[in-house]
Amino acid sequence: MSTSNTSLIIISTGLPSDGIAIPLIGRFWLFLISNVLSLACGFFLFFHLVFDATLRHGLHNHVIIAVLCLCLFHELTVIPWEIHFLRVGVVPIKSQTVCMIFKFIDTVVYTSMAKLVGWASVERHIFIFHNKWIATKMQRILIHYIPLILIIMYGIILYGVTTPMNDCGRSFNYNSKLCAYYSCVYDSAGYSLYEFMSGGVLSSICIGFGSAFLVIRIVAQKRRLQQQVHWRRYRKMTIQLLSATSIFFIIYLPPVLLAISQKLGVPSSVGSSYTTYASFFSNYVIFLFPFTCLGTLPQLRTRVKTIFRFFYRQQQHRVVPLTITVKPIRQSRI
Repeated sequence: MSTSNTSLIIISTGLPSDGIAIPLIGRFWLFLISNVLSLACGFFLFFHLVFDATLRHGLHNHVIIAVLCLCLFHELTVIPWEIHFLRVGVVPIKSQTVCMIFKFIDTVVYTSMAKLVGWASVERHIFIFHNKWIATKMQRILIHYIPLILIIMYGIILYGVTTPMNDCGRSFNYNSKLCAYYSCVYDSAGYSLYEFMSGGVLSSICIGFGSAFLVIRIVAQKRRLQQQVHWRRYRKMTIQLLSATSIFFIIYLPPVLLAISQKLGVPSSVGSSYTTYASFFSNYVIFLFPFTCLGTLPQLRTRVKTIFRFFYRQQQHRVVPLTITVKPIRQSRI
């Protein structure tokens, strides 16, 4: 039986062919519900972080806003593409250029998110222990704003250049997620190692050690100075970081550690099933990020109550059409 016929049978029966024991229709509903809930939570969080002047001017919120923008953009572009594929079994638009564009967006968002959270894990040390480094406007530009811009621009430029590289004639499979396309530049062992080290390994080190050492430094300083002021002042900032990094500890770091062990000599067959599922659930770094940050939003309960009161009042003030009953005029007898 040919490969194309096998693909048609798989699509018609809804059985997956990638080793994941979840039917395509099950994945469709899983992604659809997760995306809708994440978008609602993401826009709610984005609205309050941007339109609340106090939250908007907080330097520690800028990374959260940047990552949140990447999440929302991904959920409005790439995820609907994947949801359509899971429902129909074929990509929405059979075009090599469009496949490259969506592959570019997917790669930029996922890698930039990890780098931004890694930088946030390092930057929290500056906010808490070296706040004199960002005392002036020029210092804030150099230490705070420029790194944020460089991290995002790095991903856009790097993958904007490498994604269209298809001089090796890479085929496009329209019956696979994102057309099963990847750039020919990954055929180079040197580049693959560079991206793995500069992206996965470096981001993991920053996230893991940065957040862990932050808690250790805070506890050590608290015991040494015997003061509660410092912890109370930076508690929310630390909890915000730990909440954001929690999903990376669960979803992002284990596949990176497995890949490192395989490069050090562990057989590639070890953990192959886990790698397959980790690749599928990698989108949940994006789905869950708004929820992990939502709990750290100041006065969350008050904000939610305000929204519900607003919609309740709108419902109460709806104009109800009046029904006028006209009684017939009785004619007098002559």
